[in-house]
Amino acid sequence: MFRGRGKKELQSSGTVRIDGSYGEGGGQIIRTCLSLAALTGRAFEVVNVRAGRPKPGLQAQHLTAVQSTAQICGAHAEGAHIGSSSFLFAPQHSPISGQYNFEVGTAGATTLIAQTLVLPLSCAQGKSHVQISGGTHVPFAPVADYLESVYLELLRRLGMSATSHYEAAGYYPKGGGKLVLEIDPSAEIRPVNLVQRGRLLRLSARIITSRLPEHVGRRGALAVQEFMRSAGHDVETEQINPPSCAPGAAVFIQAECEGGIAGFSALGQVGKPMERVARDACQEFLAWWESGAPCDERLADQLVLPMAFASGISRWVTRRVTDHLRTVVWVVEQFLPVSIGIEERADGLAEIAVRSYGR
Repeated sequence: MFRGRGKKELQSSGTVRIDGSYGEGGGQIIRTCLSLAALTGRAFEVVNVRAGRPKPGLQAQHLTAVQSTAQICGAHAEGAHIGSSSFLFAPQHSPISGQYNFEVGTAGATTLIAQTLVLPLSCAQGKSHVQISGGTHVPFAPVADYLESVYLELLRRLGMSATSHYEAAGYYPKGGGKLVLEIDPSAEIRPVNLVQRGRLLRLSARIITSRLPEHVGRRGALAVQEFMRSAGHDVETEQINPPSCAPGAAVFIQAECEGGIAGFSALGQVGKPMERVARDACQEFLAWWESGAPCDERLADQLVLPMAFASGISRWVTRRVTDHLRTVVWVVEQFLPVSIGIEERADGLAEIAVRSYGR
């Protein structure tokens, strides 16, 4: 179990009340609450679920996150259904390891559900095997390659033991992908220090195409190589063709530096040339590289939850403060007695510091 105070102390604080319209006001609030409830044993009640969204309330992806988290900790989930604007979630026991199979039923992001479950299952007593069916390369979520090569890779370096891979790719709108998580128990997670980026050690790009002509992947790889060469960077490219129930494409770029790792991606869509998909991912990388920040914007908010349980003080620097970052900080502070600071520096970057729970 991650270090910190006992669950009984936290449970005595009562049910956590959450306004689901706060800050970013989306599914991130729900998923963060679910992870924290499973980790701490604290019940929560959320109202105004996704109130500002075009389709407010719980949607299929969010409901799958609720149901899957409830399964691993025996939670009562009252009022959780498609379209519900409020619900109560009350864990009945600590997370239990095992073999799990969850189906989103749409192209909902499997990676976001995986991130909801990985920390609680890392605290369980045995190994877990989790398969999640849905979208692996879809808008508004990290692609499956990012989950494994950036988020989980960094957590492994800090003491966790979790890996992922996808047996089939799932693209919007059909989904049908299969993401697999393998999670071993972790006694402790060490604090992160991503303050100095250092030299770029390795730059790699993965060109993902499914049920498309071979030349599409080749064109994507060539476009990445040409862009990076013009920007003064060497890049290794890899083309893969995962099985899928529908055509789809994506480009994922990983940058490994002396002080950490970062990832960037772009998705194909009907009528969008593969050269443009490649260029979009490359431009994301270049904007980050020119900023001097060690941590990419997506990772900056994803680190808040695990570092709230780390065994010390964590620090990381990112390009800017996003709504997602401010929102996850707020949610964590509703559950845990942590100290989280965000400093917007004179150089335009932002530094986050977390003094972890129980420290």
